[in-house]
Amino acid sequence: MNKFFDKIKGKLNLDTTQYKSHWIDNFIVNFLQSKDKSSFRGNDKIFFFRELSYMLRWWVWLVSAVETIAQWTDNYAVREIAKLINKFLSKGNSLSYAMDRLPDYFDEWDSNVIKAWEKSGNLVIVLESLAQEYEYITEIKNKYIWALVYPIILVIFAIVAVIALFGFILPSVFDIAVWLSVSELPFSTRLLKWISDFFLSSWKVILWVVLWIVLFCWLYFSTERGKRVWFNFLLSMPLIWKMTRYYYLVRWCRYMKLMLNSGMNYIETFKTLRDVLGIPAYQEMIERVLGWLQKWSNIFDSIKDEKNLIPTNVAVLIKVGEETANLDGSLQNVLNMYQEELNVTINSLSKVLEPVILVWIWIIVLLVASWVFGLILQIMEWVW
Repeated sequence: MNKFFDKIKGKLNLDTTQYKSHWIDNFIVNFLQSKDKSSFRGNDKIFFFRELSYMLRWWVWLVSAVETIAQWTDNYAVREIAKLINKFLSKGNSLSYAMDRLPDYFDEWDSNVIKAWEKSGNLVIVLESLAQEYEYITEIKNKYIWALVYPIILVIFAIVAVIALFGFILPSVFDIAVWLSVSELPFSTRLLKWISDFFLSSWKVILWVVLWIVLFCWLYFSTERGKRVWFNFLLSMPLIWKMTRYYYLVRWCRYMKLMLNSGMNYIETFKTLRDVLGIPAYQEMIERVLGWLQKWSNIFDSIKDEKNLIPTNVAVLIKVGEETANLDGSLQNVLNMYQEELNVTINSLSKVLEPVILVWIWIIVLLVASWVFGLILQIMEWVW
C-alpha cells in the first residue's frame, strides 16, 4: 500500500519540500488559497473526479482515496473540498450524501447521478463519465460564450474608436478652422462639429448613463424574467439562434443520456434536468414534459409538441429508441449529428460576423472622413 501511495504522490506531481517563509509570503498564500477554494469549479471538479476514479480503479477504498487527495494534492481547492468530503465519509456516509451537504461546490446533478450509480456499486464508471461530461461541457461552453462575446468586443472597439474620433481628433481639426476663420462650413461638417462639441461638454453625463444602463441590464438579466427575455432574444437573432438551439440541445441530450444510464427513471431524470439546465425556457418545457410523464406518457409523446426547443427529427429518434428499448443508442445518434453541427455553426458564426462588423466600421470611418474632407479642402484653399 505504501508503494501505491508513493505512485499517487508522484502522479499528483507533489513537492513536499519544507521551507521557512516570510509573513508577507504567508499572507499572500493564504489569500490566494482562500480565493482558490471559493473558485472550486470546472477544472477542479474534473481533476477531483478523475483522481478519485483512478484510485478506485486500483481497488483503493473510497475513504482512503479521498483522504489521499486531501493530504497530498497540490491543488488547494481540491484539497480543501476533499477534506470536507472525508469528514462525512469517515462517519459512514456515502459520497452522494457528502455532495448533497456541499451545494456550493456540487450541484444536484452530481449528487443524483452518483447516488444512482452507488446503488449499482459501479462508482468508477460514473466518476469517469462525469469528468468527461464536464470536460466536454466546459469546452463547448467556452466556444459558445466566445462566439457571443467576440462580436461584442469588436463593437466595443468600434464605439471606442468613434468616441476617440469625435472627442480628440475632430476637435483639433475644428480648432484649426476657427483659428483660420473658415466660414460657411458644409452641413455635414457642422453636424460633425455639433456631435463633437456634445461629446466634449457632456462626456460625464454620457458615462454615467452608460454605467447605469450596464448596471440595469446586469440586474435585469440575472432575474428569471430577464433570463427568459435574453434566451428568446438569442433565439430571434438571425445568425445566433441556430447555435443557441444546438448548444442547449446537446447539453440536454448528454445530461439525459448519462442519468438514464445511471439507472434514474424518467421522472427523476427530468426533475434533475430542470434544475441543472437553469434556463427558464427549458425549465418551462420540462415542467410540461413532467406533467405528461406523470400521466404515464412516454418521452416522445411528451416532447413532440416542443418543436421550438426540440427538433422533430430528435423527437422521432427518441421515439425509435423507446420502441426498440435502445434509448441510449438513439440519444448517441442525436449527439453524433448535433455536436458536429454545433462546432460547424460556432466556427461559421465567427467567420460571418467579423467581416460584417468590420464593413460597418469602415462605412462609419469613410462617412466621417468624407464629411471632414470638405473642411480640409477649405483650410487648404485658405492657406494657398
